[in-house]
Amino acid sequence: MFTSCKKDDAATAVILQSNEYTIFDVANSGITGKATFTQEDNGSTHVLIELNGADTSTNPAYINFNSAAEGGDIAITLSVCTCSISDTTITQLDNGNSITYEGLLSLNGHITILDDNGNIIAVADIGSNSN
Repeated sequence: MFTSCKKDDAATAVILQSNEYTIFDVANSGITGKATFTQEDNGSTHVLIELNGADTSTNPAYINFNSAAEGGDIAITLSVCTCSISDTTITQLDNGNSITYEGLLSLNGHITILDDNGNIIAVADIGSNSN
């Protein structure tokens, strides 16, 4: 059984469609995985991160602006990956601006996964950078 803290800002919803991104390791960390963005009928987007190669530690996760190669400021703070899983439902950026599923799919952004020391150990280009 998995238990974790969640950062949810929307009620339970019905899944409409989803898109998956591959998470790649950084600096031979051995941490890979996938991120699944799911559009829900209440206007929210569910972001599920599933890591491979991570141990039972906690790994902070973020959606940042720009590509992974460029780096960028944090757009959305995701739930911490606990036991290799992060599960977040979102409707807005950290600055309070609304964002939809379509907005995330076109965002100039990337996901970063950090270790306990704040080092980037895995990334995934998302939105307009995933092509």
